[in-house]
Amino acid sequence: MIRSLKTFAVALFVASGISVASAAGLDAFGWKNRVLIVFANPGNPDAAEQRRLLVDDTKALADRDMVVLDVVSDTVKPIYGKADAVTAQELRNDAGVMEGSRFTVILVGKDGGIKLRATEPVGPDQLFGLIDSMPMRANEASR
Repeated sequence: MIRSLKTFAVALFVASGISVASAAGLDAFGWKNRVLIVFANPGNPDAAEQRRLLVDDTKALADRDMVVLDVVSDTVKPIYGKADAVTAQELRNDAGVMEGSRFTVILVGKDGGIKLRATEPVGPDQLFGLIDSMPMRANEASR
């Protein structure tokens, strides 16, 4: 009995260590920001289109506490907001996006949950409409 409890305790410790390590990338934004991550191969035209769709709407991004990140190969480049000490591999692991994926957009809520996963550019109306329909956003807007 004691042996099985020790085995269970070790397994629990190992499992919890793995989940904490894999969540380190997005934890930096938890409960502060909604994060839109654009994963793409170098030179992907969909990534350029996604940036174009959002770059002019900085007021809407600020109002919704957004950070927008471009992840290409091993590079994380902030499109809007700051991304200190976040690696491309951490973000890929957290979002479940394989390296070399052609194009994927992920929206992560302030609670750390994935709210949107798309394989083509997402327009501001769709993005902001989804965010504005979230209970946490409705609560923020009513203040």
